[in-house]
Amino acid sequence: MKTLSWQTRLKNPYMVGVYLATNAVKDAVLVVDGPDCLFFKGEYVHGTHDLHSTLLDPAGNHRIAHTLADTVNVVMDREPQLRDLMARVAQRDGVKAVLVSALPMASITGSQYDRLAGEVSEIVGVPIMEVPAKSLQTDWLDGYSEVLNSLARGLPFESGQTKKGSVAIVGPLVHRLEGDVMTDLAELTRLCEEYLDLSVVSIWPSGSGVEDLAKIALAETIIALPAGVKAGKILSRRLDAKLVHVPQPFGTAATGDFLNLIAQATGRSELAKKAIAAGNALVHDTVKNVIPAGTKLALVAEPGTLAGFAGFAKDIGAIPAAGISSANPPFNELPGLEVMENAGQVDLCITNSRGAEACIDRKIPFMEFGYPSYGTHYLTHSPTLGYFGVINMTDRIANALRWWAAATSLQPTTTGPSTSA
Repeated sequence: MKTLSWQTRLKNPYMVGVYLATNAVKDAVLVVDGPDCLFFKGEYVHGTHDLHSTLLDPAGNHRIAHTLADTVNVVMDREPQLRDLMARVAQRDGVKAVLVSALPMASITGSQYDRLAGEVSEIVGVPIMEVPAKSLQTDWLDGYSEVLNSLARGLPFESGQTKKGSVAIVGPLVHRLEGDVMTDLAELTRLCEEYLDLSVVSIWPSGSGVEDLAKIALAETIIALPAGVKAGKILSRRLDAKLVHVPQPFGTAATGDFLNLIAQATGRSELAKKAIAAGNALVHDTVKNVIPAGTKLALVAEPGTLAGFAGFAKDIGAIPAAGISSANPPFNELPGLEVMENAGQVDLCITNSRGAEACIDRKIPFMEFGYPSYGTHYLTHSPTLGYFGVINMTDRIANALRWWAAATSLQPTTTGPSTSA
């Protein structure tokens, strides 16, 4: 497999990111102007990557709806059908928000989705928001962020009721509702509340519903992670809240930066200093000598996680041999796919399912991580972020290294099992 085809395989389309973000808001429904293949793309998430996904429903009340646009009807006036579908979806029991997007084959005809959404919203009393149709322009991570941007613009809030010492976290990558991601959200909350004596009033998104998203109006400070940079700016302006941009806390160095930046914005620098010292000591005492020194690791992930990879590798005594982005923009701070062309250049590749396929082709040991992970699931706590995330990831990597060492040491036999006593 050529380098380019591997890089192409690692990227996921824009609408998949839109689906992931919709999946993370339990009472939102997505209407997409396009053909019925949009429904089947829900299976990139529901029941494959995320065993707890609610995008699809056995009773037929799916949270993905499409217009059945095709090459014949797409050139006709479809506004009545679009209005009707939006209204019917919005009036379902339990629906608190509707997102409207389109594939380029439909949006190119000039349908004004924002106008239609506003008109129908006024009638049914449910917020309906357009998500830009950018399927030909960018990839899944931007699709995820665009949903947050649309919610930030369109959800109604009651401003002027901030709670002292309260913060909201915008932009965690909630790519599924299983134990790994849910524990990451708990770890983000713990870092703010236990270490910095803050109160997290809302996380955008968190797998909960619109009511919990609306609690962001209580926040004095908005903490924007990489996937929530633009949404954080929109919310900060709407709510007149302080805004702080922080890195994805992957590894102790990035976690320290996460805590320091929040502490500086909220006047808690001394607390952060103590927290970082305690967190670093905990990690060092727990993970030392677990990974063989000099183990060469590669990571396939989105840029926010890749940014902390070199520091994470240092935490566990490993070498960051390659960093490969699964989304735009490219990651150029470490060697990339050229390292992955042949076996023997890395000891373990930490990668999503698409990268795992390429690793199998090259006989490179791998450990599944991130989106998509079709073969690895978590029904209980398994963090990847913060100090406990370093410890848990070290555990996983050590187990994977031992498994691969044992698996590759087994030699096939042609004589069959021994029959000696």
